[in-house]
Amino acid sequence: MAHFILRVEELSRFVPINAIVDTGSPITLIGPLDTKKMRISKIQLKKLDGRHKPVNIGGGKIKTKIIEKSKLKFGNEFEVEMPVEIPIEDEDNPTQPSLLGVDFMLTTKAKLFFDPHKKEAYFEIED
Repeated sequence: MAHFILRVEELSRFVPINAIVDTGSPITLIGPLDTKKMRISKIQLKKLDGRHKPVNIGGGKIKTKIIEKSKLKFGNEFEVEMPVEIPIEDEDNPTQPSLLGVDFMLTTKAKLFFDPHKKEAYFEIED
């Protein structure tokens, strides 16, 4: 799990997110439960800059909106600006968790290290 604050300046929102680090997902997706915490109305969602995109997740397909200039802040360590996707129709899987995908690792030049003996995982970010 990765813990970060999602900031969407267009909406003036700061939302704490617990996301699964998913090295099989090419995208970072904010799940429906976390999207509800953002309290985005359908009108606000339509006004957001970003394009629509269908995404295959867990054998199903959901429609998402890409929010281009989202900021992910990881404690006092670092912040990254990158696109994230939010579902615009979540009826099929309302419990889809938030995912931190490979796009995050490529954007930040991060490497994921996992030590099952110590039960720890962490990112190393190249400067």
